[in-house]
Amino acid sequence: MEIKLKRLSKDAIVPTYGTSQSAYLDLYAIEDVFLHPGDVKVIRSGWAFEIPEGYYVDVLPRSGLSCKKGVISLNSVGIIDSDYRGEILTTMKNLSNEPLLISKGDRYAQMSIKKWIYTTFMEVDELTPTMRGSGGFGSTGK
Repeated sequence: MEIKLKRLSKDAIVPTYGTSQSAYLDLYAIEDVFLHPGDVKVIRSGWAFEIPEGYYVDVLPRSGLSCKKGVISLNSVGIIDSDYRGEILTTMKNLSNEPLLISKGDRYAQMSIKKWIYTTFMEVDELTPTMRGSGGFGSTGK
C-alpha cells in the first residue's frame, strides 16, 4: 500500500519501520519539546496523510518512551480517519518525576495503517446464547 504524504515542515522525516518485521512505523519530532513532570504537550510530525478510504491510522507512544521514561500518549491510541487532511499530531504526557526533552528528529510515536469495517446495528430482543453468557471480568477463570 502506498500513502500520499504532504510535507508541512522542511524538518519532517518520512515515517520509517524499525525493522523489516515491524508492524508500526516510527514518527519523528520536527522540533524540540521539553516535557516537565505532569506536562501535556502536542508533538508535531510535520506531515499530513491521504489515508485511503476504508483505512485508518492508529498512533501509539513508542515503548521506550512509555516504559523507560514514563511518557504516554494522552488519548492512549490516536485515531486518524481517512477523511482527515491535517497534520499528524500526538498529545504526550510526562507521568514521570523527571523532565524529558524530545529533540527534533527523535522518534516519539509509532503508527500503523489498519482496515476498518463500517458497522450498522440491529436492535433485537435476545442475543444468541453462549457458554459464557453475560459473565464479565474474570468470568473465564483465567
